[in-house]
Amino acid sequence: MSELGTRLKEARIAKGLSLEDLQEATKIQKRYLAGIEEGDFSMMPGPFYSRAFIKQYAEAVGLDPGELLEQYKEEIPAIKEDPYTPPTPSRRQTFAGQSSSRTNEIMPKVIAALFIVTVLAMVVFFYSNLDKNDPIEEGTANDSGVSYEEPAEETPEEPAEKPAEEKVEKPAEAPKKEEPKEPEASIKAGKPVGETTTYDFSGPAKRELVIKVVGGPSWVQAADSNQKELFKPDTMAAGATEKLDVSGLKQVQLRLGKAANVQLAINGVPVEYKQDATTQNIVIRFADAE
Repeated sequence: MSELGTRLKEARIAKGLSLEDLQEATKIQKRYLAGIEEGDFSMMPGPFYSRAFIKQYAEAVGLDPGELLEQYKEEIPAIKEDPYTPPTPSRRQTFAGQSSSRTNEIMPKVIAALFIVTVLAMVVFFYSNLDKNDPIEEGTANDSGVSYEEPAEETPEEPAEKPAEEKVEKPAEAPKKEEPKEPEASIKAGKPVGETTTYDFSGPAKRELVIKVVGGPSWVQAADSNQKELFKPDTMAAGATEKLDVSGLKQVQLRLGKAANVQLAINGVPVEYKQDATTQNIVIRFADAE
C-alpha cells in the first residue's frame, strides 16, 4: 500500500465510511477506490482519471486534494502532453489569399484608367458639336451710291463630318472569387474502452459545448487536456444547462454520473453514447477542418 493510499484510507475510516459508502458519494466504482488505496493505478482509464478520482476521494473524506496531489506527485501517474498538432493551411486557401491580394492591387489602376478615358470621350464629343463657320453679311452698295455687282452666291461649304466617337472598351471583369464555405460540424465515435469512449470532432474553429441534464440530477465533471477544470464539478439538477466555449482546445474530457440523464452537443451536433453504462468517461478531440 502507498503512502497516499494509506492516508486516504485512514481518513475514510476516521469518517466511518466504507468503500460502498464512498462509491455512492463519489459515483466512482469501488474497484477504482480500492486501487487508489493500494497504490495500483494500472486499472484506471488513464492518468487524467487517476488524478480526478484522487481529488474526489480526498474531498469526500475531508482532505485538501491540492495538497495531496502536490505532496504525493511522485506516486501519481503523470499526464502526457497531447501529441495533436493543428493542420497547416491548404494550398487552395493559400492561393485564394494571393489572388485576393493581386486583385486589390490592380483595381485602383483600372478605375483610374476608366476615369481618364471617360473624360477624353466627353471632350471629343463637345468640340465635335461646335459650329466651325460663322457667316458674315456684306453690304451691296458703298456710301457714294455706286452699286456693285453682288458676287455670285457661293455654295455653302458642307459642314465637316463629325468624327466618330471613340469606342471605349470596358476592361474584362475579374472573375468573382468564391467565398469559402463554412465547414460543417461532425462527430465520429471510436470504439469504447472500459468506461471511456473517444470522439473526433471536425468543423468550424468556433465551438460551443452544451451540457444539458434531463430526467433527473447527474454528477458532471469537465476538463481540458491539461487537466484544467472548465467549470466546478458538481451535481447538476434536472433541467440545468451549461454552455462552454471550447474554441482553441485540443480536447475535452468529461466524467458523467448517471450518463443517461445528460445530453451533450457541440455546435448543435449531439454526442451519441456508444454504451449504456451509468458512469461514463467521454473524451472529445478537436481538429480544425481544412
